[in-house]
Amino acid sequence: MPLIDLFSQEDPGFAALFVLALLQGLTEFLPVSSSGHLVLAQSAMGLTEPALVMDIALHVGTLLAVFVAYRKDLTSLASEAMRGRFQDLGPLVVGTVPAAFVGLTFGGLLEEAFHQARFAAIGLCLTAAILLVGEWARRSSDPLEQRSTIGYGDAICIGLAQAFAIWPGVSRSGSTIAMGLVRGLDTKVAARFSFLLSIPAILGAAVVQLPKVEAGEAGLGWGPLVWGILFAGLVGWGALRMLLAFLGRGAFAWFAVYCLIL
Repeated sequence: MPLIDLFSQEDPGFAALFVLALLQGLTEFLPVSSSGHLVLAQSAMGLTEPALVMDIALHVGTLLAVFVAYRKDLTSLASEAMRGRFQDLGPLVVGTVPAAFVGLTFGGLLEEAFHQARFAAIGLCLTAAILLVGEWARRSSDPLEQRSTIGYGDAICIGLAQAFAIWPGVSRSGSTIAMGLVRGLDTKVAARFSFLLSIPAILGAAVVQLPKVEAGEAGLGWGPLVWGILFAGLVGWGALRMLLAFLGRGAFAWFAVYCLIL
């Protein structure tokens, strides 16, 4: 029996969608795994179908926050691409490949994982370990030696971290930023690359999964889902600003403790 009887399999309630959108917005950019929170919340509400469609739809909402926060960077990338310069765009393309390969190759297996709360719990424990490694890398590095330029080797490593984070409960932002810190990148540079890298990953997943809403496989129509997407984006923008403000203050250690408790 669900702990919160707001969300039935046959008729998802708007109240439950509001709760899930709030969770997505708060946790997408904080390194605590939004997918892990959504899987646990959907399990508590008794929702078993279609967890992955809902997850990706709300991720599209928080993707809007990335567009707003990094609009100048995106404009610059587009301008450079039009001039035939790919110094900044190239690493983003390379970093996208691992997650695309994992998603296309193991999509069915991963979709099943989104229906099991215990898999999200395992992922949250892994996130805690990853965050502690990232915090160790940040504290042990010399600020004067931290790099502000991302090479293709960095892009591949961060891309692999993003691919690993497809598993529910493993934080995408936490994994990619932590990998950037391990590679010796400046904290803000690692965060910028992490969030820009989320754009093709989330858009690709949306192209695959969101047509299921139109096909009726998602258990709800576009109307409520659009409201959920917009609300998740609004809350996500605030969470993104907060993370960027606290990244250099040892926040990863506290987020690791939170993930373990959860």
